[in-house]
Amino acid sequence: MKTLIIFVCLFLGLQAQAYEEIALTPKQIEGLGLKVVSLDQKFATRGLPFSASIDFNNFNLKHTVIQSLSFNATVVAIYKNEGEFVHKGDLICEISSIDLSNLYFELQNNQNKLKVALDVSTKDHELYKQGVIAKREYQNSFLISQEMSLKVRQLETTFANFGIDPKDPLGLYGFRIIARNSGILSIAPKVLGEKILPFTTYIRISENNDLIARIKLPVSLSRYIRRGSKVFDQMGNAIGAIQSISVVLDKSSNTILATARIEAGNFHVGEMIDVYIEGAKPKHSLLVPSDAVIKNDQDYLIFVRTKKGFMPTPVKVIEERNHVFVISSENINPHAKVATGALVSLKGIVNNLGDE
Repeated sequence: MKTLIIFVCLFLGLQAQAYEEIALTPKQIEGLGLKVVSLDQKFATRGLPFSASIDFNNFNLKHTVIQSLSFNATVVAIYKNEGEFVHKGDLICEISSIDLSNLYFELQNNQNKLKVALDVSTKDHELYKQGVIAKREYQNSFLISQEMSLKVRQLETTFANFGIDPKDPLGLYGFRIIARNSGILSIAPKVLGEKILPFTTYIRISENNDLIARIKLPVSLSRYIRRGSKVFDQMGNAIGAIQSISVVLDKSSNTILATARIEAGNFHVGEMIDVYIEGAKPKHSLLVPSDAVIKNDQDYLIFVRTKKGFMPTPVKVIEERNHVFVISSENINPHAKVATGALVSLKGIVNNLGDE
C-alpha cells in the first residue's frame, strides 16, 4: 500500500510539469519579437469588465416629480414629447379611463352634496343665532358640511396627484394631464393608444436629466469594487463613478447591484453598455499584462527573464481585467522581469515544437 501511495505521489509530481529554462541570446529574443517588462511598474488597464443598463437617476427626488395612476388608462392625445422642457401647468397629454370617469363622477356628486351641506349649515347658523333652533342642530349640520368638505378635498388631491387639475379636468378627448413641476420631461407617453399600467411611472419631470448605470457584480468580484471607483467606457473614457453598492445578494443571479452616476458620454435609458470599473488589487497579488500570460494545457505561464533567457513559470490567475491579468504573487518576485508579445514561440520551445 505504501509503495502505491509513493508511486501516485511521484506520478502527480511529474504531472505538475517541471519546466526547464529556455536559453536565448538577446539577438534571438529580438528576432522572436519579444519584449521584456518589469512587474513592479504600473500597467494601463481600464479595470474589471461588466455589462450595465442605463436608467434614470431617481436618487435626487427633491428635484424630481413622478406621476402615476392607480388604475389602467389609455393615451388619447399627446402635446409634449420626451426631452422637452415643460413649465408647471403645461398640458402634456390627455388620457381616457372608465375608472377615472367614475372617480370624476364621484367628485362632482360630492361637490354638489357639499354645496347643499354648506347652504344648510349657513341657514342653521342664522336660525341658531335667532334662537329658532338649538345649538346641537346647528353643530350637527356644521359637522356634516365639514365631512363633505374633507371628502371633496381628498378627491381633488387624488386628481392633482395624477396630474389632473380638478377645476379644469376635461380636454378635447379625455382628462387633461398637466405638469406638476417645471423641468425636463424625461418620461412621457410616446404614441396614441399607449396603455398606462397602474402604479407605473408614465410621466417624470426633473431639473436635470441625470442618468445612472445599474451594474450587477458577481460576488467573487464585488469585494474589489468600492464607492468612488471610476467607471470607464469601451474607449477608456471616464464616464462616472460608483455611488452605491447594495448589501443584498440577488440569489437568482448570485450578483450584487452597484450603481454609478453617469457624468459623461451620450447614453439613453434602457441601453445596455459595456463598462470597466477601477477595481482594488487583491492582497498578495500582482498585475501582469495580458500579453505576458499564455495558457499551456492546464497551466497559465509567464516567462521570467533570466541571465541565460527565460524561465517558464506557472502562475495562478485570480481574475482577468482589461489588458491585464491579476495573478497570485506566491513564489513570484514582484521585481522580476517577464516576456511580453509573441509568447507562442516560447510556448513552442517549451513543448519541443519544431525539433527535428
